[in-house]
Amino acid sequence: MKQLKLSPRLQTVASYIAPDSALADIGTDHGYLPVYCLQAGLCRRLIASDIAPGPLAAAKKTASEYNCSNDITFLCAPGLAGLTQEDADTITIAGMGGKTIQGILEAAPWTKNKGIHLVLQPQSKLPELQSWLEKEGYQVESARLAREGRR
Repeated sequence: MKQLKLSPRLQTVASYIAPDSALADIGTDHGYLPVYCLQAGLCRRLIASDIAPGPLAAAKKTASEYNCSNDITFLCAPGLAGLTQEDADTITIAGMGGKTIQGILEAAPWTKNKGIHLVLQPQSKLPELQSWLEKEGYQVESARLAREGRR
């Protein structure tokens, strides 16, 4: 089977996903992370979600190219709308601005619950997001930078 190779940024995100996770990848875009996690045997359940039909179609195309379509649930929704704590114990939100990530989390207060693992990769406003997370009672366990291209 053809293996998907992640960019350094997404590989860093994937390194924070615990084995046997139920993963919801929010803002999945091309769906690379869910496909990779399926191929690596990392997750027992995978949800690829995006706010817009275009990126979700791209994610479905990626899954089809890697013969993973039947093992990933695709959801067209803003942020975590339509998901509950029972759907996922690990949530990745990568490639968005810190304010956008904050808005997604504000709309889903259940993400503060015990047993929910967030893997966040903001493209901007990192200090503001960190401050907000601390103020809201989220616990930051680890942080790491990843180089991708010139960034």
